[in-house]
Amino acid sequence: MPTWLNISTAIIEADENQKAIITEPVILGLITLFGVIFTAYLTYLGVKAKTDRAQQDSDRRRMSAMENRLDMTERRNVGLWAYCRALIDHIYKGGGAPPPDPPHTIKDLFD
Repeated sequence: MPTWLNISTAIIEADENQKAIITEPVILGLITLFGVIFTAYLTYLGVKAKTDRAQQDSDRRRMSAMENRLDMTERRNVGLWAYCRALIDHIYKGGGAPPPDPPHTIKDLFD
């Protein structure tokens, strides 16, 4: 057994005339206290990492859904612009009834 582990009593010199004695139970208590604090901190880091990962996954799914929604909105806007352009061209060319059919991207708006 190493000598540094064989602690029956540790002597800390507080003054030359007076010596304070720290016994083995006090040292073991301090080691245990630091161990508990360190373990609690590691547990906190683990839970925080798990929570952060779950939040990131949730944010990633939400962002993907928003990107899909934006893509659909942009396609619909392009379709509406194209249909408006077709209606304007139809009117300027003197076309009568019926107006041109809407593009397939916005057909659901007219059903």
